[in-house]
Amino acid sequence: MATETVRLEEKARRALYSAFGKVRAQADPVKVELPRGATPIDGPDDVLVLVLGPHGGLVSRRTVQGRLDLRELGLRLAGAQAAVEGLTKEPAVQSPSLTASDAAVLDEAGLAQGERDRPGAFEKSRIEFELLVKQSFTLERAAKILGVNPSRLRQRLAQRTLYGIKEGRAWRIPTFQFDAKRKMLVRGIEKVLPKIRPDAHPLAVATWFSNPHRDLVVGDGETPVTPLQWLAGGGSAEIVANLAKEI
Repeated sequence: MATETVRLEEKARRALYSAFGKVRAQADPVKVELPRGATPIDGPDDVLVLVLGPHGGLVSRRTVQGRLDLRELGLRLAGAQAAVEGLTKEPAVQSPSLTASDAAVLDEAGLAQGERDRPGAFEKSRIEFELLVKQSFTLERAAKILGVNPSRLRQRLAQRTLYGIKEGRAWRIPTFQFDAKRKMLVRGIEKVLPKIRPDAHPLAVATWFSNPHRDLVVGDGETPVTPLQWLAGGGSAEIVANLAKEI
């Protein structure tokens, strides 16, 4: 599978913005012509992926083998959209993610999105889980950041003072446990993690830590903060550990 990426010049980016504006306004296909040398489509197995933003544009050409599953591609693009939103939002203001079991119940009850070409609740949950795993550190990377041997982190995983997701035989270490600069673990989190049910879904764990909790309030206005913010601000780890039993 071959792939190549080039950066679009401003003229090409403006032309694409204009073309996609026409796509939204009418049902008929709109022809989009890229400038010479900007990774043209050479055959039926070539797929272009465009990324357009206020600060620039990128186009990536990838040659695929076999028949392209457009529905699966749509789900992957939905995952890319979620990743873009995650880059521009603080965890504290993200809406709670559904657990896999909750999402499955919604799908079975017919409460997922009605359009067949859009991902339902369970598919969204799967995409979010894939993103969580992909964005996590490898065990070796986490050990290097913390300045310890990987064997030490394996001990902590066994003691449940570090949270990990098993991927085959390897471990992935979700980044929510690290401070804002991702150079050390959030203060006191090692006292909280053992209180979480061992069978809790990773999405539920990451969401709980990253969303405001009604029982964790600060300031005269009693503003709810996330468990991560509470711990990082010097709040009692014992209070968060007691609340973690609800996950």
